[in-house]
Amino acid sequence: MSYDELMEENKKLHIELNNKNIELENTKMQLNTLKRIVFGSKREATPVQELPSIVEQCSLFEESKQIEDELRKQVEDNVEEITVYKKKNKRKVVAGIKKEQLKNVEIELREIQLKSEVVCPECESELEQISKKVVRKEIRYIPAKIILTNYVQYTYKCKHCGTKDSKKDTATFVKAEMPKALLPHSFVSPSLATQVIYQKYYLGVPLYRQEKMWDDKGLVLPRNMMANWNIKINEYYLENLYHLMHKRMIEQSELLHCDETTMQCNKEAGRKATSNSYMWVLRSGELESKKGVIFQYSPSRRTEIAQNLLKGYKGVLVTDGYASYKNIEGITHAECWAHARRYFYESIPVLQNKKMDTTSTGYIGVTYCDKLFDVERQIALLREEEKQQKRKELSKPILDEFFTWVEDTLNNKVIINKKLKEALTYATKQKEELSIFVTDGKIPLTNSLAERAIRPFAVHRKNWLFADSVEGAKANAVYYSLIESAKVNKLNIEKYIEYLLEKIPQLDEPYKEKELEKYLPWSKELPEEILNYQSAYEELNLEKE
Repeated sequence: MSYDELMEENKKLHIELNNKNIELENTKMQLNTLKRIVFGSKREATPVQELPSIVEQCSLFEESKQIEDELRKQVEDNVEEITVYKKKNKRKVVAGIKKEQLKNVEIELREIQLKSEVVCPECESELEQISKKVVRKEIRYIPAKIILTNYVQYTYKCKHCGTKDSKKDTATFVKAEMPKALLPHSFVSPSLATQVIYQKYYLGVPLYRQEKMWDDKGLVLPRNMMANWNIKINEYYLENLYHLMHKRMIEQSELLHCDETTMQCNKEAGRKATSNSYMWVLRSGELESKKGVIFQYSPSRRTEIAQNLLKGYKGVLVTDGYASYKNIEGITHAECWAHARRYFYESIPVLQNKKMDTTSTGYIGVTYCDKLFDVERQIALLREEEKQQKRKELSKPILDEFFTWVEDTLNNKVIINKKLKEALTYATKQKEELSIFVTDGKIPLTNSLAERAIRPFAVHRKNWLFADSVEGAKANAVYYSLIESAKVNKLNIEKYIEYLLEKIPQLDEPYKEKELEKYLPWSKELPEEILNYQSAYEELNLEKE
């Protein structure tokens, strides 16, 4: 072979070797990802240790302790009162039951006394009671009762009408006014429907399990009957309230979070049962005065769905990196740094000892993100204007150097790690949306509020697997919206749902906004026992802090 042919062959072999190295590296990353899923921690935490020297160069501001010292005085000036909960060294516990665990629990007294004929075992004289004390406590469970209520309507006849002295020739009959049934020709009551709804959409108990549960209690409730109840109750009463809540959030919110997740709907025209459908979620910002959560079902993830969900909204929208959100006009679009960090985190190789490689390029990207989150923790208590100023002083330099590092890494290095290239490309494409938080103190760094709102749906989906019909999927969206909205407004969820089912069916015009306003989850007209609710679990955790 000639010299030129040898050189050409050598070049081809080098290219082939480079491709094999890339393929091998990506195979290792896939194996590392599987190891992390199977054996690793689900938390995306980085190890606490000294940072690599290359990362130390990106510090253009003081470390956490110095930031804390710098901001302490400012925080004290701006915060009127900070309540600090300290763990008590000694807690008063009676018979193993803490006071906080007995919230709203009926107390019963069982007095254990001697029989009247018992006398002194020594001299057989009469005994006199001198004291008593609580020896132990126990919680008893009394199963719920199922009661069949017969509504008896009384009819009354006028004694005067129809007589000789009456101007009316015939008798007059008056019937007692009956409360409207929840569903016509059905035995379902607000309390029974509430239990079915509460069990499925709050506790995640699918209808086929509820069917067995009700059977154990002596009531035959087929799952298709319960599903039909849920659909009809939604269509007749709750859907209008849901649309009003969505409308008010769009009109009055300054900041919203948005996310979406997959689901399956079996019976949808023109689509296979195994096709992916989507549940979208819209969650109001943490600082909004009227907090709500809206779920919306759609058969696809097209841009028009997002545009329709946010039609008329003019505020800030916080999302992940899905491209459809960029096509919504009139909004300020911010994106989630937790997503950006996750891309870098997943690119970090796992070593033989199952620990992450802290010398990798991906780890440097994670460290940049951690620096931004560290600043946020330090300025969390500041007002919006002051937070915006501190972000410009402390976060902006980190942000600038991060994107400079991303650009240099993409342009000047050969990247064989596929996950790392995805992380760098993601950060480059979303640069504007990831940077906008610096210009506004109310914009959070993450989309975690939307993710937390959609998590119960994702967890429950593993239990009930799919929606059988489009009507059922839409009903799911309404019930999850009401329950999650009740949750963020700290309402008693079970009592709130029952209250809606008792009151709305009795309205003369349950479709009018004026009639429905007082039933929204942020309404101050809700009953006291629904509004001022804090679970015993929350109180117990507060006491522990």
